[in-house]
Amino acid sequence: MAGKESGARPRGNPKRFQSGEELIELYQQFCIWVKENNFQTIPSQTRFCEWLTREYKATDRRTIYNALNKYFPNIKKEFEKLQADTMAEGAMIGRYNPTMTIFALKNWCEWKDKQEVEQQIIGVSKFFLSDNEQAK
Repeated sequence: MAGKESGARPRGNPKRFQSGEELIELYQQFCIWVKENNFQTIPSQTRFCEWLTREYKATDRRTIYNALNKYFPNIKKEFEKLQADTMAEGAMIGRYNPTMTIFALKNWCEWKDKQEVEQQIIGVSKFFLSDNEQAK
């Protein structure tokens, strides 16, 4: 039977990256390339795959997804941080549209609007006053 012979390749998708550190190192190199090329492209997973295909070996988005979510989930936050930093820098120097950058950061890097709640106390119950304040 084919596939059961000794020396046959295992079934399934072999890992493209040997470790999460290897993937992060490659993504760092990609982000540096984006900056060196004056932010002519965005640091999306799709553009990363195109860069990997040119500079490393053919890689598709599903491979990146599996690496970040299945094989090396411990590096996902670091990957998103690198992506967010590169996008924010591009927006701050005017290379990316700020509105679209914020939209992408919320969708790709789990950014959220910070909501601060300001509460104004109108009346104070005697329960919260010290003995000296209650005597007044």
